Amino acid sequence: MKKQILLAAVLMVLSMAPIKVLHANDMDVRPYMGVGVGAFGLEYRDTIISQNNTGFGGFVKGGADIGDYFGLELRLGTTSKVSTNYTAGTLGTAAGKFETSAGYFLSYLGKLQIPASAELRPYALIGGTTASFKSSNSSTGLSSSKAKTGLSYGFGLDYNLGNQFSLNAEWMQYWSDVKLGSGYAAAPTGATDSKARIWGIVAAVDYHF
Repeated sequence: MKKQILLAAVLMVLSMAPIKVLHANDMDVRPYMGVGVGAFGLEYRDTIISQNNTGFGGFVKGGADIGDYFGLELRLGTTSKVSTNYTAGTLGTAAGKFETSAGYFLSYLGKLQIPASAELRPYALIGGTTASFKSSNSSTGLSSSKAKTGLSYGFGLDYNLGNQFSLNAEWMQYWSDVKLGSGYAAAPTGATDSKARIWGIVAAVDYHF
């Protein structure tokens, strides 16, 4: 997984280079980089508990618009820890809390966009996300971290500010019911069928080269 993160970082740096590639049909490639922050949802459920928590998160991204309608993007981010408190007997012998977070997430996305006007550009994203889903169970003292990959999709709206900057707002489903495994270590005692979801609603600023 360290190799994947290093490769993503290298590709981000390369995507930030102020280059313009012309193809046979004069389609140009316009690199950009950006940062986004906002609300991230971390949902976890198994045969014993089900919880849906919202916290804070963010990412850095690098990508390129290919002509007016297509693009590619990489993003690397993380989320804060969120938790739910439970009464005695639910997580283990004592009362406690079940805490979750995405230690990191790496998304590789394709983009379809429509230039509605000189300023506004609605877009849709689809691809995949590899994330490290972390959890801890204070009743048993167990914690676990598992890296999994899931389908990602979302949509947003980009607003051109001129002078190479733009603002965008988006909703993104990074994971949808990704299976963590029946023996997920931090799950409540006896729990099986552990699954997780990750989503985000963020605002971002991009710099276009």
